Amino acid sequence: MPRVANQLCANHPQRSAFAVCMTCKKAICQECATQWDGIYHCASCLTAQRKAVVHRSPLLGSVAVLVLSLILLFAGAHLMVRTGALIAGLF
Repeated sequence: MPRVANQLCANHPQRSAFAVCMTCKKAICQECATQWDGIYHCASCLTAQRKAVVHRSPLLGSVAVLVLSLILLFAGAHLMVRTGALIAGLF
């Protein structure tokens, strides 16, 4: 357990600090500290991080669909050629 020496909680000055918020660097007590992905955060910083919007490019999705379509097209054509050759008795 992390223990912050000789510091008091930023929200509860009567309590000793338990950890330091890795975002705002405030000392926080055990009640105020929330561990997320192995890192301690205060409630306000954790709320802000959870609300953060991740913007993704629509180009990446389009490229993925195009690549998958080409793979399926190639596999389908390959399967049809093999099946035709098998039916014709070439194999």
